[in-house]
Amino acid sequence: MPLRVRLAAWNAIVIVGAMLLLGTLTYAVEERSLSEEIDESLRNQARNMAGVYQVRASLPPRARERVIPQPSVFSAPSFHVQLVDPDGQIVERSSGLGNRRLPTNPASFEKAGNGGEVFETVTVDGQNVRLYTVAVIANDEFVGFLQVARSLELLEDALEFLARTLVLAGASLLAIALGVAWFLAGVSLRPIGRVTHAAQEVALSGRLDERLEPVKTRDEVARLAATFNHMLERLETAFAAQRRFVADASHELRTPLTTVLGNLQLLRRTGAVKEPEMQEALDDVIAEAERMSRLVHGLLALARADAGLALEKRLVSLDEIIVAVHREARAMARGTDVHMGIVEPLDVMGNPDALKQLLWIIVDNGMKYTPPDGSVTLRLEAEGEMGILTVTDTGVGITEEDLPHIFERFYRSSTARASGGTGLGLAIARWIAEEHGAELSVSTVSGQGTTFCVTIPATRRDVVRRPTVETELAVTA
Repeated sequence: MPLRVRLAAWNAIVIVGAMLLLGTLTYAVEERSLSEEIDESLRNQARNMAGVYQVRASLPPRARERVIPQPSVFSAPSFHVQLVDPDGQIVERSSGLGNRRLPTNPASFEKAGNGGEVFETVTVDGQNVRLYTVAVIANDEFVGFLQVARSLELLEDALEFLARTLVLAGASLLAIALGVAWFLAGVSLRPIGRVTHAAQEVALSGRLDERLEPVKTRDEVARLAATFNHMLERLETAFAAQRRFVADASHELRTPLTTVLGNLQLLRRTGAVKEPEMQEALDDVIAEAERMSRLVHGLLALARADAGLALEKRLVSLDEIIVAVHREARAMARGTDVHMGIVEPLDVMGNPDALKQLLWIIVDNGMKYTPPDGSVTLRLEAEGEMGILTVTDTGVGITEEDLPHIFERFYRSSTARASGGTGLGLAIARWIAEEHGAELSVSTVSGQGTTFCVTIPATRRDVVRRPTVETELAVTA
């Protein structure tokens, strides 16, 4: 998961947690405040009604109805009043109740009779109401129980509105906070993105001379950029020293190796070595000297490639290079048949020597790992704006373990070690292909053969050159 997404997600979690805590506290405080307000209003209403009942109870029976009307008249419209005698019978109810009755709970009456006050939430006709029960005493005489109730509909509506408001406001604030967190995370991580982009460019281009622009801030990102630039500088110095060493060593070794090889071949031609054992030793030394010479030439080519040497390119007839390589390969093949299949007239922008070296490396590998009764076939066909050059052999193939590593420098499989190769040929071939904007791929079946494919930008020639006799013979073969 990207770091920017993680930062935004953590911000969202923290914000949601804070809003849930704040909303819950707000809701709880508001609910308690409204409940206490309702309870206090019930207590005040009961106190007023209890005073009326006490005054009414102190009058003579005949004067009670004439002087003071029914106490329920003094009840506010939003309150319901019910008077219950000591035996639990309802004596009087406020007109707002109609035919309804407030619940009578013996346990509540017992608690109120002991001098306490009882608050409870009950349901009357499917509606929640808050009920207050208290004992009424007049002239030190227990008169009964006074019950005062008030509907909770307004409280529930207010709490529901508060909950909706908190949810909508929380969702809006969350969306705004997420947007701000996403923006700030992007701004904060932008320098890290530049470091990542620069690292990718260095990895793709192989150029270690690129540097990051210094970050003007004095934070961790600035230290990261400075450290990255310092690392690139150290790597550039190390790689430059390595390239110079390889190039200088390869260049200096070419002359003595050429001299040694020339003298050894002179000894062989003159016949100065007579003994069979010494002749075998001389042949071994010449073979190793030739392999070392190829190794030095390969190292020099790769050193130039690492140094960024650009090949000089011009319009080249790729089919003519294939014909030339085919002719030379047939002359050098030791029992292996080298065929030339379909070869279309295609031109490419490239270096003829490098392209010939690329093709020779692949053909030489095919002849090297193909038994005498096998064959190596070269083809060149056009496919759109690309030329498809394939070299197919019927040799031993490449194992699955070796296939991912064949283009690595100095990598040699167990089969390659027995052939005396240097392990640099395919690495050089890949470099030449990349310099020409081509793609070098391989497909193989172990024990059945291998096909190397070079896909290179090419154009078909409008005028087909007349093939020579050698070309006709090669195509016929």
